Amino acid sequence: MTIHGFLTVKEDFGKLYDHFECYDEVLAVEIPGHNGDSTLDEFNVDDTLKTVLSAYDKLRAAHDQVDVVGFSMGGALTTWLCSQRDVHRAVLLAPANKYINFLMPLETIKFYGEHGLKPLLDNESEESIVEKGYEIKKVFTSYFENVATSINILRGNVNKDRMLTPRVYNVFRKIIKSCNKLVESNKPLQTPILVLWGRLDELVPHKSVKYVLEHFVNAQNKIYEDIGHAMLYTNHADLLIKDIIDFLSE
Repeated sequence: MTIHGFLTVKEDFGKLYDHFECYDEVLAVEIPGHNGDSTLDEFNVDDTLKTVLSAYDKLRAAHDQVDVVGFSMGGALTTWLCSQRDVHRAVLLAPANKYINFLMPLETIKFYGEHGLKPLLDNESEESIVEKGYEIKKVFTSYFENVATSINILRGNVNKDRMLTPRVYNVFRKIIKSCNKLVESNKPLQTPILVLWGRLDELVPHKSVKYVLEHFVNAQNKIYEDIGHAMLYTNHADLLIKDIIDFLSE
């Protein structure tokens, strides 16, 4: 079972669906107001929570166990689901239990300073300024690709029928609050989970990862140094998919 994020759609898990052939059934949850011809006027707290719960119950009635993969808001909803159902295993991609990542600009500068610029500037080779400039540009390629990918996803999913208004954002905020309230009231949670997060995440801070790890006793965590929020759309998608399938196959 997959649960997509805020202002994204079920297709945003991309190639990951191609690796679920070992499952008897795969159900991609459609958050109200986000998929197909629906509009964000349909997005509300009660229907979102009911949709996730009923989707799980439908699968669980037909199968002995259910695994769940959630992205961003879907990751937070997965923690909510684990708080009240016997989820077999769960994968959380950049779970948005906490937001927004105000430290992202500093993290970006720190990362590229340590891994890209400093080695280049310390290099005493006889390369020209132009050649070194070209190398520096290459260092930032992944960063610009991450940002461009996130913008393109948002541009593709937000239109005149799906506008980020104060009401819509407030619904998102209340959903996250509901998720965290249930998680905190049911800790420690036993569901085996894998939390994946990119250090260059533009939206979800590392404290969200720490929050989840504090409430789940059977949690694993993997951090990717050069990945932003749109994890499965980056050029590292194959690596993430391998880590996800390896965990679900244990």
